[in-house]
Amino acid sequence: MADSAASSPRFGEDFYRSFLVGYGALFFAPHPASGALFLLATFAANPALGTGVLLGILSATWTAHFLRRSRFELEHGLYGFNGALAAFAVFSLQGDAGALYGWTAVCAALTVPITMALMDGAWSQRFGLPALSIPSLVIGFPVLFALTRWTELETVPGLLLPAHLSSQALFDGAYYTSEMFQASVGATPSGSMALLFALGLAIYSKRFLLKVVLGVCVSTLVGFLFLGWYGAFDFGFVWVAGLPTFVAVGVVFTGRGLRSFGLGVVGVLLAFALWFSSGLWLVDLELPQLTAPFCLSTVALLGGLRSMGLKRPAFLPELIPLHQIGPPARVSEWAAQRASGWRYWEELAGRIQGTWEEYTTAEKLARARDLVRKSRKIVVITGAGVSTESGIPDYRTGAVAWKQYDTSHFRFERFMASEVSREEYWKMSQDFYLVLRNARANAGHVALAELDKLGKLEAIITQNVDRLHQMAGVDPSRVIEIHGNEQGVTCLKCGRKYTRDEVYDWIVSGVQVPYCTGCQGILKPDSVAFGQPMLEGESRRA
Repeated sequence: MADSAASSPRFGEDFYRSFLVGYGALFFAPHPASGALFLLATFAANPALGTGVLLGILSATWTAHFLRRSRFELEHGLYGFNGALAAFAVFSLQGDAGALYGWTAVCAALTVPITMALMDGAWSQRFGLPALSIPSLVIGFPVLFALTRWTELETVPGLLLPAHLSSQALFDGAYYTSEMFQASVGATPSGSMALLFALGLAIYSKRFLLKVVLGVCVSTLVGFLFLGWYGAFDFGFVWVAGLPTFVAVGVVFTGRGLRSFGLGVVGVLLAFALWFSSGLWLVDLELPQLTAPFCLSTVALLGGLRSMGLKRPAFLPELIPLHQIGPPARVSEWAAQRASGWRYWEELAGRIQGTWEEYTTAEKLARARDLVRKSRKIVVITGAGVSTESGIPDYRTGAVAWKQYDTSHFRFERFMASEVSREEYWKMSQDFYLVLRNARANAGHVALAELDKLGKLEAIITQNVDRLHQMAGVDPSRVIEIHGNEQGVTCLKCGRKYTRDEVYDWIVSGVQVPYCTGCQGILKPDSVAFGQPMLEGESRRA
């Protein structure tokens, strides 16, 4: 999303966050202190690689700034981590250091347009999938192929699958011996590197660190299962393929619980299959695997879950919306709130499954029918109750889903005065709009639409902001929305109009508080907030 959707960043303002958070995001820990420790560990392991990584992050971040991407995207490292991955790709070659640095800067910059296309296009906006390491792979493989063919640069031999590994190596007893253990154990990261990475993860979230340790154990066990001690200690599989897949599939994008853990284990198994098979194929091309096994396995599982939607089997976890991704504590809070919401819907559904006799008497129903039959100009007043059957919770009567929000931020005067309140308001509004997008007109809405077709309906005066009356077929000119609606967004300064889907896409892509692209004025949905003056025209009509 272009920078026009949010206030423009000044290059250099909080710039350290952009590249430090970017490197932290590479390890699913987008925190500046975490990124600094990870970078220090990289320099300790290989100063030349550390310099290349720093150059890659800076190149990608500067390019994103030049292309006027939003401040939120820059400061949250959404471009920097693929710049770092581009550096890792280039430094999988050996040769002239100056050439490697030059190609790192170029490749890192080229990842930015691809990241933009993924975030702004159907990949994230329609399918709800993250960019992951796709940009660095799309750039990295062709560049490495060209450089190894037409320059003197060549792949570091240790990054290719060893010649002794073949399909016959799977479950080979030679890989389970003590001799293989002694030969393989030296491949593990040094103690100082491991400590720096552990500290970085702990700063981001102690719970996340524990889940990463669990991912290391699972990846090590899977490697040992198929390739003995060699697989258990292979850096390329355990740390580059297996662990990231477990963390992505079993922690970051699905949350918590045994279902997420089970999917994470499946992800590691799939990552091993892709790591082994792609390694056998790429070794003939003299190319490293980079992050392809992780990326392919993660995309396959997340894409499969996303395609199932609400029809997914009960044993599979629910995907977390991209705008809710965060540390385990935040994800757990979201999952608990989501579960509470589902319990509310199930309870509500149970209450509305009965027959009309449970709600009124035959005499009252007959009288209502007689009144409708005799009337020529019927005015209907509706509120939240008419839409609860469509899955839209009311604010006041037992709707658990609303209790997660601090409604003090939603008062109009606070919305206008405070950036924090606007951010909290848009979080609530975004979640509410997700409910509205999936809602459909129910029998009550359809019945009123039938009255309109019969020519008996004079008007509907509604407090609802969902526009389900219009969706059911009521003439829009007959619907008086005294509280406005959630389908439009207006700039409170210049009056410019936006569709809600447009602003929704901005927020999904990372903007926390949207502003007008024309005058940078405050944007607000067309519904009436607490304490906001009622719409004069609609009030007079009502």
